[in-house]
Amino acid sequence: MKDSSKNHDGAHASVTGTAELGFVEEVLDTLEDLYTTTGDVSAEDRTFFSLAVSEIATNIVTHGETETEVTVTADLAVDDESLSAEFQDDAEPVELPLEAAALPDEFAESGRGLAIAKMALDQLSHKADDGHTWHLMRRRRPGE
Repeated sequence: MKDSSKNHDGAHASVTGTAELGFVEEVLDTLEDLYTTTGDVSAEDRTFFSLAVSEIATNIVTHGETETEVTVTADLAVDDESLSAEFQDDAEPVELPLEAAALPDEFAESGRGLAIAKMALDQLSHKADDGHTWHLMRRRRPGE
């Protein structure tokens, strides 16, 4: 389920769904719609923010597997100052040491997502309490 709006403060959209790969695609499509709606997001900001959103959403889907269905909501926003996303899910809470996230060696098959997201963003936070809340923010850089 998708809900979008635009006002003088920027564009906002919310997507709610089941933690599965289709949800990741819907979030990325919605983010592209927001970029189009605002029309002035630089290619660099689009690329790095979309990459971080993809990594976090994919981690939620991949690592949020439980015996019961996990519901996720993504609140996305684009304004004059920043690009932001907040993900909330109802998966079993797990503490993640974000400060320790680093790129693994070049032959590792996984484990890059959080490190990549940290490099692409200005702020990344995670809170585990009755599920998970992720906050992602990238300050907009001057356009090309």
